[in-house]
Amino acid sequence: MPAAPVLPAPLELTRALRPLQRYHPASAPLRRALDETATAERSARAGGMIMPVFRGIRRGDAILQCVMDASSSMLVWDRMFRELQRIFAQLGAFRDVQVRYLHQGPDGGCAVSRSSDPAAGPLHSADRLSDPTGRRVTVVISDCAGPLWHSGRAHRLLHQLACQSPVAVLQPLPQRMWNRTRLPVTFGSLSRGDGPAGAAQLKVAEDAGTGPAVHPGALAVPVLPPTADALGAWARLLSGTGAARIDGAVGWVRADQPAAAAQRSGGSLSSLQLVSRFRSVASPAAGQLAVHLAAAPLYLPVMQLVQRTMLPHSGPSELAEVLLSGLLTRADGGGGRGQWYAFEPGVQDALLGPLGRDEALLVLKHCSQYIEQRFGKGGPNFPALAFAQLGDGTLGGARPGAVTRTRPGDGARDTREGEADGGGEPDGIEGEEDGGGEPEGIGGEEDEPGDGRGVPHAFAEVAARVLERFMPVPPGFVTQEPADGSDLAEAGTSPAVEQARELVRQFEADKMVQRLIDAVQLLRGAAGSAPRSTAGPELWAEYARCALRLWEVRGGDELLGEARRAAERAVAHPGAVRERAVLAQVLHAAADDGRRRGDRRGALDLLRRAEREYILACAAPGMEPAEALRLTLERVRALEAQWRLDGDSALLQSACGMLEAFADSWPDQENRPAALPLQHGRTLLKLAGATEDPEQSREYARQSARSLRTAFAQGGGHTTGTETRIVLDLVDALLASGEEPDEAAALTGQALETVREGRRRAQLQTRAGRVRTARYEHTGDPAELVAAAEWFARAARGTPRDSRAHTDLLAEWGATLLRRAELPDGGAYVGAAVRVLRDCRSETPAGGAHQSERLLMLGRALMLRHRAVADRVDLREAEHLLRLAAQEATAPLTAARCWLELGRACLEAAEVLDRPARRDDAAEAFRSAAESAAEAEAEQLSPQQVQEAVELGATANHWRGKTYESAGRPRAARDAYRAARQEWRKLPDGGGAAGESTAGRLAELER
Repeated sequence: MPAAPVLPAPLELTRALRPLQRYHPASAPLRRALDETATAERSARAGGMIMPVFRGIRRGDAILQCVMDASSSMLVWDRMFRELQRIFAQLGAFRDVQVRYLHQGPDGGCAVSRSSDPAAGPLHSADRLSDPTGRRVTVVISDCAGPLWHSGRAHRLLHQLACQSPVAVLQPLPQRMWNRTRLPVTFGSLSRGDGPAGAAQLKVAEDAGTGPAVHPGALAVPVLPPTADALGAWARLLSGTGAARIDGAVGWVRADQPAAAAQRSGGSLSSLQLVSRFRSVASPAAGQLAVHLAAAPLYLPVMQLVQRTMLPHSGPSELAEVLLSGLLTRADGGGGRGQWYAFEPGVQDALLGPLGRDEALLVLKHCSQYIEQRFGKGGPNFPALAFAQLGDGTLGGARPGAVTRTRPGDGARDTREGEADGGGEPDGIEGEEDGGGEPEGIGGEEDEPGDGRGVPHAFAEVAARVLERFMPVPPGFVTQEPADGSDLAEAGTSPAVEQARELVRQFEADKMVQRLIDAVQLLRGAAGSAPRSTAGPELWAEYARCALRLWEVRGGDELLGEARRAAERAVAHPGAVRERAVLAQVLHAAADDGRRRGDRRGALDLLRRAEREYILACAAPGMEPAEALRLTLERVRALEAQWRLDGDSALLQSACGMLEAFADSWPDQENRPAALPLQHGRTLLKLAGATEDPEQSREYARQSARSLRTAFAQGGGHTTGTETRIVLDLVDALLASGEEPDEAAALTGQALETVREGRRRAQLQTRAGRVRTARYEHTGDPAELVAAAEWFARAARGTPRDSRAHTDLLAEWGATLLRRAELPDGGAYVGAAVRVLRDCRSETPAGGAHQSERLLMLGRALMLRHRAVADRVDLREAEHLLRLAAQEATAPLTAARCWLELGRACLEAAEVLDRPARRDDAAEAFRSAAESAAEAEAEQLSPQQVQEAVELGATANHWRGKTYESAGRPRAARDAYRAARQEWRKLPDGGGAAGESTAGRLAELER
């Protein structure tokens, strides 16, 4: 299968890099050409004596060094390196484009070679990359995670090169992973240094509020993603064209960079912990790829083949995430692209758990095709090798790279090491990528006549392990109808249910999906073979429960429909009461699925039906307290799901009352389970957020905090993750209560000292930022806003960039920076606010619920920067964004804010650009703001929102009057001021100073 280009838009990259054609090194030009005009003038002045004048040719005088980090994890970026090399060579901006590979030398230092394989060519000292004349521009392509980065030698090399000429690091990993590498980045404004060599010594002005400052004594090296925008900005900065400053990321390198601290041994973590840690930070595509690779030999060309076939929309970055995940290690044997890897002990079994049989067999199919292409169709295919190993027990022992020989017609095999008889290292599949000729065998030697090709033992080993897990279910495993026609409801159903429950328990322990599949097949066979009159409700209920659990893992409409049909068969039996809880669970799941598909009305109907089923199930006689508690909690969650769909807070009040009544009726009041106050506190917290009355909302938050404190105090049986989740909810409740945030600050600080998991730490850091913001509300100290922004910056680095939580965090971070920038001394924070809010806007999906609010914040930040530096580009962009925000706003109150800010921007544009016609645009924007405010007031919202709508309407009419007055239209100005005065009079204080200003202007015009 031909692979798509790694760089999808090479023409755009070429156009973006064209400014490099105007780059001139600081040293004198090497080439000279005759200047005919100057020669003629000088010769004429010399009385006819020929006096030649030469001028230096600077175009194309520099040399570009493309240096590829040759660590094992960088093998997946080989094609991107070749594509970049071609783009730079075709650019015509450099006298020469030199390609080097950076290796770790025998002494552990940096060495360079012309080959990615250190054994394929001589290694030279990395000093060859240096050029004291400053004519070389160096671009290092690296994920900054190899051994040279861990030892600090790569940093020292970059420092040495950056002292002489421009250096940049091209980082192919996703930006959300940059700060987990050995070259973390900071963001700021980059500008050229002073003098002719300014392109090499860049100046960096770090954005305020974006994290701690860098230690002195380090040099800044630009870190670039392989995108046209980033490379184009770097090219303009290097050549001195375009803007004087650009926003970008830099890594800091030192001449005395120390080695990284020894990492905690992976052996201290179990395989499940390793996999869990990887899934918490990996992208969804990388998580799926790791699961698929667990069913394939970890041979790099095969890994790339599996990725292209199973996840065609993913790219090298997802494979790099897996290689850098800590789940696998580089195995001995193989070199260059023919590299072998091995999973850490137990990791493969943990990853195979979520893999279904169909996906596993598809992976085996593609690996079998690979075997046929490499070794011919005469030998056994991939599953055949596995079945042979399963038959004779030769599964273990050989390392990756060992080779199995199979003779036709002979079951015996001769297993040997790949290098024992002089065989070469495993070859790559370059020919396959380029569409070349017949691929060679991995063994690297001639095949004997009549023999099959050499097949690595690891191929068969992996296939055998996978097929052991995914063998078809034996026919005898399905319960059959007794031949004598005895009552199956008593004789056959109970064993099938018990076996299915045992399989489910095993799945919950090892997460092996095949156990769920076997349980569903077992119950499907038992239910299908039993007569309709004899299959009891217990069998159908368990069948529905297992099918629902399998749907939760794998999805699929047919599986969910199967679970619903089985649950309805279960409740159809007379006297089936407890089984109604299973039907309620299935209906709840179907409602969630419908909501995700956009069918909100259908989802709401299903949830209401699930609520009725829960009521009937809870009324079952003789129910144990633990079972009653479980059903009550499920019913509460169904009510919360209804509230999310229709917004009726009475549902949450009903859930709270249900939990309080259940707690009062608990048999042992001194030892009530912690799940009761925990769910009560969380439901109250949701109710606090749904209540429009601020005082009532704060009261609900205080009650929530009391319940969550009780749950936290009973946390002896909680896991670390559950306890952290309770702390997060408790901090949210304390902040929503409006009280002093001291307790919330103490809880957050204690949790940050103990929690090490990245996602949880980011959530705690977000709460720490909110605590600082709450302190600012109480103290008014601007330093609290700065500290809050620092916490949000740390949280953003630990939150996956492709998650919705990251976008919401950017909005919160940007709003904090904007508040600080709007204070009298906040000029230093305007740039950071613009950058963060611009990132937030780019990651907010079009048509999202919060898009207009975020566009409004970005427009306000750009207006602040315009007023600080008088940049007309910021003014025009602010106008565009504010108009877009006003047009897309769905809430009248938000629309009124947007129109008001747009009117102010248009009025300022009329003054700055000296365009009186823009005053008409401003007046229309103010009129729209007043109309939107009146619409919001008519909606009869909370008293606070009504007051805000009145203030917005009065302010908009006042500004409309000022606009007409400045345009020389006194009659229209008087009408606008009268409308504003009428709005001010609706407020208790008559609008205060603002109302008096309106009255004064009106009196002046009425004289």
